Amino acid sequence: MDFFRLFKRKKPVLLRCTECYYEYDASPREVRLLEKQNSDDLICPAKGPCHICHIGFMIPVKYIHKNGKQYLFHEIKPKVGKLDPNTVMERIFEENNEEIVIFFDFPGKL
Repeated sequence: MDFFRLFKRKKPVLLRCTECYYEYDASPREVRLLEKQNSDDLICPAKGPCHICHIGFMIPVKYIHKNGKQYLFHEIKPKVGKLDPNTVMERIFEENNEEIVIFFDFPGKL
C-alpha cells in the first residue's frame, strides 16, 4: 500500500552524491529551496553540495521539475565537474564567523 497516496503528499526526492554515492531522501520543500538557490544553473537547479565528502554534488536520481523537465542521475553526472581543492576547503570551512568562536577564561586554577 502506498502511504503517500493516502494523504496526497508528494514523494520525497532521492538525492545521490556524484563522488561518494551517499544517498538521502529530500523533502519536496528542500528541493524547491535548492532550485531557488540555483535558479541560474542550466544543468540542474536541484543540485547542492555534499556534506559528507565535500567534493561531489547531491543531485536527484530521478526528478521531474514542475515544468515537466526530467532530471536523471546518469545524464547529469557527466555534466557536473569536479571541484578544485580550494573550493573544497571553502565548503568545509564555509561558516568561519569570528563571533561564533567562544573562549572561556577561567579565573584562577582549575
